[in-house]
Amino acid sequence: MYKLLIADDEPLEREGLQLMIERMLPNQFVIFHAEHGRSAIQQVEAHQPDIVFMDIKMPGIHGLEAIAEIRKTYAAMKIVILTAYDYFTYAKEAISLGVDEYLLKPVKKEQIVAVLEKLTAEIAAEKKLRETELETREKLAQLYTLSEATFTLFLMERIDDLDVKQIIPMDIDKGFALAVQLEALPKQRESLEQMRDYAKGIGDCLCSPLMDHHFALFFQTDDEADEKTIPLAQKLVKQFEKTLQTRIKIGIGTIQCGIDGLKQSYKEAALALYYLPSFSRVQHIRDVPLTADAEQISPLAIEKRQSMIEQVEAFLQENYYRDLSLEEVAESVHLTPHYFSKLFKKQTGQTFIDYVTQLRIEKAKELLRDERLNVKEICYAVGYKDPNYFSRVFKKWTNMTPKEYRQQLSERS
Repeated sequence: MYKLLIADDEPLEREGLQLMIERMLPNQFVIFHAEHGRSAIQQVEAHQPDIVFMDIKMPGIHGLEAIAEIRKTYAAMKIVILTAYDYFTYAKEAISLGVDEYLLKPVKKEQIVAVLEKLTAEIAAEKKLRETELETREKLAQLYTLSEATFTLFLMERIDDLDVKQIIPMDIDKGFALAVQLEALPKQRESLEQMRDYAKGIGDCLCSPLMDHHFALFFQTDDEADEKTIPLAQKLVKQFEKTLQTRIKIGIGTIQCGIDGLKQSYKEAALALYYLPSFSRVQHIRDVPLTADAEQISPLAIEKRQSMIEQVEAFLQENYYRDLSLEEVAESVHLTPHYFSKLFKKQTGQTFIDYVTQLRIEKAKELLRDERLNVKEICYAVGYKDPNYFSRVFKKWTNMTPKEYRQQLSERS
């Protein structure tokens, strides 16, 4: 059913019009009344009718003033002037206000019916058009989201053999990538949508799907200065941590041109994130002194690997007994020795030499529990070639010689 408002200062006019409409067009309208312009405005705000029949001459706010006020909020509402005044100035003003019909009293039943049938047909057509437009927009939004997800996965080297021209959701000229890591996944999906919306509000960007605890952002830019990408990443970290209630880390790639450039920028961003110190939130790839062979690592391999310090610790656990050098371990994670040494100490609180020595001593302690092994055998097992030197190092770290430590173990058991 349609909602109809009849605004007229004559009660008999309103009631007669309502009776006629209900007889001629039964069960099609819910009808409201207004006795003056102010009441008409209030009724429109309260009920939002589909059609308004408005008289012109009414006490207080007259009909044309009321229409002007209604149009401020309801520009598409169907309004019919029903008046006894055939004045050109009124008609002219009515046209300027976008009135749909201008009827002169007394009005024939057939005129009222024809006008209502015409307006309800227009309303139905407009409603159908709005629904079609909304469906189209929704489908386009879904296609955009799909193409955005597909394209970003392609840039991240998660998809191969893609016809980019068919799915690319924005023109690519110049841009850079951010690799984002979440310490914990948010409980509510809405938080992720808020995060995406915030990033897109900062600049023209594409957002990849969330995979495990990682996702990527690809920003377009006309700027050449990589330094300006760092404040942007810091801003994102602050807002993301507030929205998602978890720790965020971001790696930043360099500004590049074209699709291949964005692929390279993402690889750089993933590497910057991988080598990000535990005490930091944001790192640009240019702040990481990598060896040349690091360029051969694929982004997918970077994402699947442990953090740099975890990988080093795992490597040392497996190779502590070998004659390891700092240069060899630095090379295993594609860092220059000097930078690796500084970063290792910041993240572990120990120098590389002290860390390996402590690891060897702890392993020696475990082996000393086995009385079938002599000290010399244990010395070689944990990476020392000289038993006397091993004993001196062991005493320095434990205040006991290996024999004294084993004796203490025997006394306790």
